[in-house]
Amino acid sequence: MYSELFIFQALLQAVLLVWVWKLWQRTGLLIAACLLVPQFGLVWDNLIVGIGKFVGLSPLLEALSWPRFWLHWLAGTWLIIAAGSALRLAGFARMQSTRAMLLFCSLTFALILFDLPHFWRDNLYPVCEFDLIRYSTAVSAENFCFPDQLAVRSSPPIASILTCFVVIGCGFVLMLRRRFPWMFAGGVLMLASAMPPLRDYKLDNFGEILIAGGCIWAIARFSAERSGSSGPSKAARVDRSSVG
Repeated sequence: MYSELFIFQALLQAVLLVWVWKLWQRTGLLIAACLLVPQFGLVWDNLIVGIGKFVGLSPLLEALSWPRFWLHWLAGTWLIIAAGSALRLAGFARMQSTRAMLLFCSLTFALILFDLPHFWRDNLYPVCEFDLIRYSTAVSAENFCFPDQLAVRSSPPIASILTCFVVIGCGFVLMLRRRFPWMFAGGVLMLASAMPPLRDYKLDNFGEILIAGGCIWAIARFSAERSGSSGPSKAARVDRSSVG
């Protein structure tokens, strides 16, 4: 049932994609427009993994699989900017300066550069896991599709891990100061789902729904609060001594 699970996860990610699209249309927020790119990548990722057993190992499935990784390496860390934007929209005084957001953007850009060598260094290999048939940049002995395959080790997803920590940290601030726990919860559950033993059951893709959903929810919540308030907003009255 894992193939069907991934197709269902693609539908959930598509719901988030529509949400962030409507958020951009309603607010004109640049961060909402930016999130369309990684969110589309998450839809594509789950969809291609889900339909893999129906397509079968072939040059077609391999070609369809490459964008999964390209979008991840390019835009997977953009949730860092989303986390900083959520703090800014929530009214934290220290986040209102251009310099503060520049720090989040600089970290994101640095992690993109860190992942850049993957574009010319990595190859795709057939992976048969549970009922899933897919291509990946790494394959372990227990997931071989053919007897003569060779194992290829994966490199630590440092950029993804740091992205989780940034979202968790910003979400913790929102939970303490604005009583909004969902971005923090999404980041924590994403990190937990990517670690053993949950990772062995392919729950990390479901964790991606939670972390993306938490960030989008935070942006939607605080952008609506800011635009809907009259006079000094509740967000603007956040203690200036708090972490921005």
